[in-house]
Amino acid sequence: MKLFDEHGRRLPSVNDRVFREEPSFYYKINQPNFDFNLILERTKKNLMVIDNLSAADFESKANLLLEKLKTNEEFSLLTNGVHIPFIYRNTSKGVDLGKNLEETILPALKKSFTEKFPEAHFKAVLQSNSELQGNIKVHPESRYDQFLDDSSEGVIGWFFPQAFQEFDIDSQRNQMSKLPEINDVKMCLSGGMDIGAAVVGSPELLINKDYYSPILCMSSFVHRDERLVLLLKAYGPHLEFWCMTQMLSKTTKQVSEQWAGGITIFSKF
Repeated sequence: MKLFDEHGRRLPSVNDRVFREEPSFYYKINQPNFDFNLILERTKKNLMVIDNLSAADFESKANLLLEKLKTNEEFSLLTNGVHIPFIYRNTSKGVDLGKNLEETILPALKKSFTEKFPEAHFKAVLQSNSELQGNIKVHPESRYDQFLDDSSEGVIGWFFPQAFQEFDIDSQRNQMSKLPEINDVKMCLSGGMDIGAAVVGSPELLINKDYYSPILCMSSFVHRDERLVLLLKAYGPHLEFWCMTQMLSKTTKQVSEQWAGGITIFSKF
């Protein structure tokens, strides 16, 4: 059965809420070039120290992982979509997810982004007096617990930011229980640490002079107030993290052509 279209976007199931069955891709990301040495350098400088991984090893292991996806009949079309390599190691295993975002991921994003774009800003916006620390958990269908477990030793991965383009948040989460597993490839719904690491390594990802960029949903993360969602988005030349409501009314959740959920594949160093 075909799982993805020719753009690498997941084909919706019957009960999914999507803005369109076939997306317009009015909101687009340009496929960045892979400079594994620069990605590794930015990651070491802004996010974490990695002494046991060379750029050559990073490139070799990342390409091997991607090749496993390309040769899988069910998932090969996913690789037609935008994909970004990254490295991440959680040096604070057991630390609260919200605290990790506030004290590690967001400061690293700011450092990497403003170094690349010194005239632009990075800021975090928490609506309705919301707080991250003590309020973030992993959605049980996201498969993100495996990512967190493996990241304590260090992971190499690929982030596919538009795999769930125009899906609402609930549909993105439900999809992960429907996707088959792949031998030797681990997969999860994208969340705060992998998206953060990918953008630390490739800070230009959402900055686009030709198109409007989609909003990157950290959909594997659930706020204690489930009306709220975590997002990363561009405002012109600027980059912003938001904790914001997904409610259009008291009972209706947002479904938008601008919102995109991601799939992350990964393996240990």
